[in-house]
Amino acid sequence: MNDLLPNLIARRDELIQLKKNAELRLQNLNYKGEPEYHIRVDSSKNQFYIIGSDNNTKRKYLSSKKTESAQQIASYEYLKSVLKRIDTELAHIEKLIKFCINTSPEAYYESLSKGRQKLINPIRLTDEQFIEKWMSESYVGCEFEEGDSEFYTDRNERVRSKSEILIANVLAKYNVPYKYECPIVLKGLGKIYPDFKALNVKRRKFYYWEHLGRMDDEDYARKNAFRINVYQKNGIYLGDNLILTMETSTLPIDVKLVNQIIKHYLL
Repeated sequence: MNDLLPNLIARRDELIQLKKNAELRLQNLNYKGEPEYHIRVDSSKNQFYIIGSDNNTKRKYLSSKKTESAQQIASYEYLKSVLKRIDTELAHIEKLIKFCINTSPEAYYESLSKGRQKLINPIRLTDEQFIEKWMSESYVGCEFEEGDSEFYTDRNERVRSKSEILIANVLAKYNVPYKYECPIVLKGLGKIYPDFKALNVKRRKFYYWEHLGRMDDEDYARKNAFRINVYQKNGIYLGDNLILTMETSTLPIDVKLVNQIIKHYLL
């Protein structure tokens, strides 16, 4: 159910935008539906005819010089039908969204009093419980070497670069749960420490985020190309559950892009 709701909301938003576009195109047509004509197409002869709304009126042939008129009428009929279909689908989606929110097992548990909730082990953890459970799982990150530069996030977490400060702070701004350098074992590489492991709470999906900060260094780029390939050989695919950001000495990390990436994958 948790996976269904965000998909429904995304489809609803898509349909609302499609409706706006269709309405705008309808407004921009020269033909406004009066008099009410229907277009008939003879595809074998590439000919167009119009008939009146009662369907009994003798059909009128449109010459090739009047193709624009045929396009106007056909577009009007198409857009009117599309808008009806959009409204029908939107009505069904709104009912499903309401059903998911009000009648799901998760919603029922959360509707109970706090005292009763403490007495019950829910069949599925709430978002807050899921986050708390994951964040409470301890791990040992990669150690810092003596003499390493010290960089700290707004949460006073030590990271390895100014760019990682930026990423961590934007994740925190959007309340995205994450762990810094939480280890993972990959076949073909062994134990590694991805820069970030972040959670999309709505989808309950984890993403690994690697920031490649020295891509103009040939040896560094080669090693990380190998690393990315190993990720994917282990079922962690770029664009699916692996996020990459990159920079060079002349092309610094783009904070607007970081915001976009987080909104796309993690919210």
